[in-house]
Amino acid sequence: MIELLREWIMSPVPVDAATDLRVSVLTVFRFMSEMIAEHLESPERSRLKKFLPKITKLFLPLDLTRAALEYDASTHFLARKRVPPTFKEVRHVLNVATTNAIAGKLKLVTFDADDTIYEDGGTISKTSRMVQVIVELLRRGVVVSLVTAAGYPGNPGRYEERLRGILDALKDVTMEERARFLVMGGECNYLFETHTEKATGVVKLREIDGSVWKDGRGERWPQSEVTALLDAAEGILKETIKALHLSARILRKERAIGIINTSNKRILYENLEEISLTLQHELRHFNVPFCAFNGGNDVWVDIGHKALGIQALQKYVFRFLPKELRDSEELRNIQGQECLHTIDLVREQKKERREEREKEKMEKKVKVKAKVLAVAKSLPSDDGSDLTVDTPDTIDNGSSDGESGGSSDERETTVKAAIQAATTASLTE
Repeated sequence: MIELLREWIMSPVPVDAATDLRVSVLTVFRFMSEMIAEHLESPERSRLKKFLPKITKLFLPLDLTRAALEYDASTHFLARKRVPPTFKEVRHVLNVATTNAIAGKLKLVTFDADDTIYEDGGTISKTSRMVQVIVELLRRGVVVSLVTAAGYPGNPGRYEERLRGILDALKDVTMEERARFLVMGGECNYLFETHTEKATGVVKLREIDGSVWKDGRGERWPQSEVTALLDAAEGILKETIKALHLSARILRKERAIGIINTSNKRILYENLEEISLTLQHELRHFNVPFCAFNGGNDVWVDIGHKALGIQALQKYVFRFLPKELRDSEELRNIQGQECLHTIDLVREQKKERREEREKEKMEKKVKVKAKVLAVAKSLPSDDGSDLTVDTPDTIDNGSSDGESGGSSDERETTVKAAIQAATTASLTE
């Protein structure tokens, strides 16, 4: 959606007048708002579906014009006459619009952990701004859950080490408010609640039995199929480590398997992508749901995925909402338009900057080649005729490598996660 908006904004428009580009940007945002409203009414036959065939169910109308003007009040990005909004700016407008739309309905907020509430592999302190945000949400009656890929079955202490800042802050809230804070680990495999240790008064975590909160999905996956998938993933990891000559070792857990970097140097990003994409392709025939991802300096395959974890939370945490937030006693789970998921922003921002740099390099190469060809075509040959030069496919097609081709899909996935309330469907198996 972001790329589509930018494409429309960057369509040729006159820029002689000071307001031309501003009017164009606001017109595009207004048009997209109209198409979103249309899609809500008729998702299968909407114009938006034609432009974005892979788009999932939308839950809320978005006033992008209002959001753009609010964002412009602090950034003045609409004052630019010749430089259109960046990917980051358009995404920010979408996020502001989503925040405005969900403000009066919010019941559940879920956060990724690494690179969202703390640095990758780090911890969070009590003085962190994110701790203040989480505590304020709990006090307002909103359920808050971390949803992380890190899986430590039977070992809540590992989570406590990294979340100590949040847990210490929960001493200052009521028991009812504290009950609304949960931790989902291993994507969707383990759920932890808080409790206060009587002897010390320290807030700690304890695991909730799967039969209490799982909606049947994690319980009914045959262990034999889980084992078979992990065995297959292990074989793929061994082959790719050898083929790419990586310094890495394989670590297998109860419901996950991955590679750990054993050298002092970071593993090349492209090699991590190669491994994760190979896993996704080779494991696609298994019935057990899984996710395979590039972790920045490692690669993991997890049984299940965060979408399933969030769906289970939507059903389980309804009981923790204040009575005034339960619209109907007959409705026993939180709806999609009442749930907001926040992704690993730091990692995505780094990824976007990397992709932008690669795109700029490719554009420069294409321009140089085009100029060389233009000069070559204009030069006469020895017999006085014009030279003809075959244009390389790379100039016609731009970058056609697998990573670039996947970047738009990855960005779209990022947007769907970041604005969960607007772009994530009711999570079904």
